[in-house]
Amino acid sequence: MNSSKSKNNFDLPDFYNFPPFFTIQPVLSTREKQLGQWRELLLKYHTDLKIKTLIPHECPLWNNTSIGRQLSTEGITIVMDDFVRSGHGEWEDDENNDGGDGATRTRCRILWRRPGQLASDVYDW
Repeated sequence: MNSSKSKNNFDLPDFYNFPPFFTIQPVLSTREKQLGQWRELLLKYHTDLKIKTLIPHECPLWNNTSIGRQLSTEGITIVMDDFVRSGHGEWEDDENNDGGDGATRTRCRILWRRPGQLASDVYDW
């Protein structure tokens, strides 16, 4: 994978500079590939920089100033929902557990390894 340095000395992949990457794609098969790339990017960024919690409204990856593109608020929600659904993230303040105070889904714990992967690794060890 070719990459360029940016975002806290993290190697960004080439697709990060492709403007349509910052628009959620309407064709399902294209969208699935796009969401897979977002999952990979978010996981690698947070793993490489050893960041354990993703705060969606503060994540620098949503905005690519070099091409003048940014992911919309709706796009961020779609990407984050997919990220959590894939097993790579877990909301620390999920709406089902917050006691009804309205402050939901503002912090996502990064699971560098999915629970199933971790269990398998421990079992193999």
